[in-house]
Amino acid sequence: MGSGATYDLKLVGPFGLFAPAGGRIEISSKKAIALVALLASAPDGVRTRVWLQAMLWGTRDTAQAQSSLRRELSTLHKILGEHGAAELLVRETRRVGLRLAQIQVDMFSLDMASRGGAHDQDDFLEGIDLKGCDEFEDWLRIQRSRLRELRDVEIPSPAAPLPTAQHVLGEPLPPREVLLGNEPPRPPPKPSVAVLPFAHLGRTDGANWLGTGIAQEVGMTLAQFPQLFVVSATSAAVLAERRLTHVEIARQLGVRYLLDGTIQQSGARLRANVSLLDGTSGLQVWGCSVEGALDDIFALQESVATRAAPQIWTQIDLAERHRGLRQAPRRGDQYELYWRANALFRSWDRGPTLEAIGLTDELTASDPTCPLSAGLAAFCNSVAYAFRWTDDAAATRRTAIAHYQNALRLGPSNVEALGYIAGTLIGIGGDLELANRIVDHALSLLPAYQPTLFWGGWVDLARGHPARGRERFELSLRINPASGVKAYALTGIGLANLFLGDEAAALAMLSEAAVHLPNYPITLAALCAAARRTGDGEVARRAALQLAGLGAPGETLSILQVPDHRARLADDVAATLREIAADSAMGVANSPTPEPGTRTAGAA
Repeated sequence: MGSGATYDLKLVGPFGLFAPAGGRIEISSKKAIALVALLASAPDGVRTRVWLQAMLWGTRDTAQAQSSLRRELSTLHKILGEHGAAELLVRETRRVGLRLAQIQVDMFSLDMASRGGAHDQDDFLEGIDLKGCDEFEDWLRIQRSRLRELRDVEIPSPAAPLPTAQHVLGEPLPPREVLLGNEPPRPPPKPSVAVLPFAHLGRTDGANWLGTGIAQEVGMTLAQFPQLFVVSATSAAVLAERRLTHVEIARQLGVRYLLDGTIQQSGARLRANVSLLDGTSGLQVWGCSVEGALDDIFALQESVATRAAPQIWTQIDLAERHRGLRQAPRRGDQYELYWRANALFRSWDRGPTLEAIGLTDELTASDPTCPLSAGLAAFCNSVAYAFRWTDDAAATRRTAIAHYQNALRLGPSNVEALGYIAGTLIGIGGDLELANRIVDHALSLLPAYQPTLFWGGWVDLARGHPARGRERFELSLRINPASGVKAYALTGIGLANLFLGDEAAALAMLSEAAVHLPNYPITLAALCAAARRTGDGEVARRAALQLAGLGAPGETLSILQVPDHRARLADDVAATLREIAADSAMGVANSPTPEPGTRTAGAA
């Protein structure tokens, strides 16, 4: 067979290896079947000989185990050779591998989480059990358990339409120009926070029930954010009553950030001033004010909570990513590894993204039960795949799928993990209908959650629904105008406007986004297209040159699964680059040519 032929490997249900023409390659030895399964389950298809010997011949001495492995590999190689597939097995001095680029493995299929199929009850390596191979049997039990758990995950289709922006906010979305801002979101805090009672200034009777009520309302709202660890407001109040400093309170509660505030009264009006403090220094890193009527203090409490909470999370998220970039993580510190990886991939550069993948490898190896780590690992690998930043793009995609399956299995109700899963499916060109169901499922768990709306906007754009995508992006920014992903949301709104034919609105949004995302290919490609279609050739040229300078990022446009949308951007960028090249050539051709026999400046 030619090297481009694709073989099918069935590990779910009865084992089967099938040639490209459909014929079965008969492998009768259970040990050989186990070898194939052990190799195929590695994302890169490679295992060390020592590991394979321990898995299948762990009870034998080293020499016997080595001999047994050589013999089994020789038999397997002969069988494959008889079917023209000898190149599938790679035997090296210390390692053994399968060429997974030429094999379609069912366990790496994106539909493994679907239910109701003909083989829904099939087990992993059905009928293959090796008595006396305890290590292999343990591994086999884990794989079978993973498969069952993955099948148990059900992403329901919503029974009713999700609430509209008007229903969620109680008012229409703001004009698009309101979403444009001159200042980027400010960086601040960390995912452990305590809320102190707000001090009611001017009261002389010592009563502070309003300040306590606001603190409890804010604390309960923050507790709904799955990314934050929120300490009980009661515990914080006890320490505040002891007149401890902010630094001392943070140290005793084990948090890095405190939320504090004051209440001022002027006639029939109340103003709540909210401050987010760095617990290590006591310095304020963010603040806002919310006003309300004295005769409706419950509305004030709710307003403080709903307006402040999303922005507090944004500040914490930004601070942790800035901190992760400033300092190298301590090995083994899950928290620091996670945040550094979370920050690195956002550079949209090859080196930092590959470092992020290495960090997520450490995360998932040291804690294989964390859905958030698995989700981040899946997404980082999907970014590297979309940009073709690894030597083996197919292996990177398989790794992304393996992590995606783990994240879905471990965290079917974790909205943060579900967001990463949706993003992964976009990046690897996966099933966008499943991604849409995942987004709807996440919104049913936590309605009007800004990050989920953001992911939903990208899913809608990728699957060709720009109008709904635009509404989700705008709603996400309406809920949290200071979102840390604001520039990406503006990119999404600009793309949606472009696909809907409103090039002028697209140009406004994309110009703002490009200020903060100078290296994001989607932003640059869309900006080039919008500028070209509105007649702003200079902006189009700058965007096209910037895009070309990033290397060969055109593959990222593949996240747009509607061919017309993808081609629209690619064609505009290509046409702009051709014009630049033609102008450059014309400039050279029109440069003055010295007359024959004349001397030019500097000639000898």
